[in-house]
Amino acid sequence: MNINIDQKTKPNTLKVVLIIAALVAVTCIGYFTIKPTTPQLSANTLNVVTVQQGDIDIMTPVYGQYASRYERLISAPATGQVGEIYLRAGADVEATTIIAKLVNPDLQQQLFESQAKLERMHSEFASFKFQKQNEQLTFQAELADIDSQIQGAKLDVDVNQRLSDQGIAAKIDLERAILKHNQLKKRLEFANYRFEKQKEMHKLELEQQKILLTQQQKQVDLVSNKVAALTITAGIAGTLQRLDIELGERVNQGQAMARVGSKTQLMARLNIPQRIAERIQLGATVELKHPNGTLKGTVKQLASVVENGFIVAEVHLSEPLPSNLRPAQPVNALVFVERKENALYVSQQPGLKPLGAQRLYKQIPNQPQLQQQQITFGELTGSELLITTGAIAGEKIITNDLSQWHTYTHLALDTSKL
Repeated sequence: MNINIDQKTKPNTLKVVLIIAALVAVTCIGYFTIKPTTPQLSANTLNVVTVQQGDIDIMTPVYGQYASRYERLISAPATGQVGEIYLRAGADVEATTIIAKLVNPDLQQQLFESQAKLERMHSEFASFKFQKQNEQLTFQAELADIDSQIQGAKLDVDVNQRLSDQGIAAKIDLERAILKHNQLKKRLEFANYRFEKQKEMHKLELEQQKILLTQQQKQVDLVSNKVAALTITAGIAGTLQRLDIELGERVNQGQAMARVGSKTQLMARLNIPQRIAERIQLGATVELKHPNGTLKGTVKQLASVVENGFIVAEVHLSEPLPSNLRPAQPVNALVFVERKENALYVSQQPGLKPLGAQRLYKQIPNQPQLQQQQITFGELTGSELLITTGAIAGEKIITNDLSQWHTYTHLALDTSKL
């Protein structure tokens, strides 16, 4: 019984082994039939950049426009009517160039009245001064008379003294002469005191009158200046950027009439993105691009208000400007943000995107192969693009668009045609 069972089992086992072997063979044939082959690229068709390392200044590209460094807003000096207009917006002006004239009859009348009052006050001052001089002369005459009486009294004293000594005159006459002499001396002393006080009082009165004259003269000058200001001048050399008045228009005091800006003394107003504004410092270096080269400047002021995602920076230029620059002309510039030490970077090429991650291929050293690598790029500074992660110094990165091969981690490199 047992021998018969084993003989029947052996053919079945062999059959199963043959089936399994056949399946394995079919599977292997199918795998090798559909197995993808590694793509091969020609080396001379690839653009290659080498990763470099070193200290580098971060210069962020920004844009803006040139503007007048000095501007003057011209407002109406007084209420009046526009009587004449000499220039229109866009005209070149000097500081003394007349732009327009206003008419104000009331100011003209005020000037006439204030001048007439000043002349009257001058006349009254001259009369007052003469009067005080006459009073002093009268007082001086009184002093001279007292002094003459003193001299006469002194003579009486001397005569009575000699007669008394000779026994001719009575002693009482001498005493009367001495008393009268002393009284006249005291009178002269008091009169001199009064005269000095009178001169001081006259001096104060004259000074008060001079103050009133000075005040009236200032009033005349003030009104005269207002009348002169009705002739509107540019005030600075440059360009008449705006004219906001029309002939015959009535304007109020303080109303804006025109604006003048310097033409050769310019600055740049740059729009700094809000994301980097905090990293920009006053005094930061700026390079402004120009068809004839590069202009150097420094950041002198940063606005404190964010407008449309930007902060305006005022840049003063540190060198003579080309003659063809004008206010409101657009400008592209690079502004210094910070200095990176031992930074990794490559020269900017088409296809490389700042501030983002890209799947690129890089060469495997000493092998004809490319390896896929995700590389994160930082900021673009000038013509250099920073690398944050994904590469080391000396590696060679392919900048061609190889996105159709991103399913392959490696690509073969054909260097036979180099």
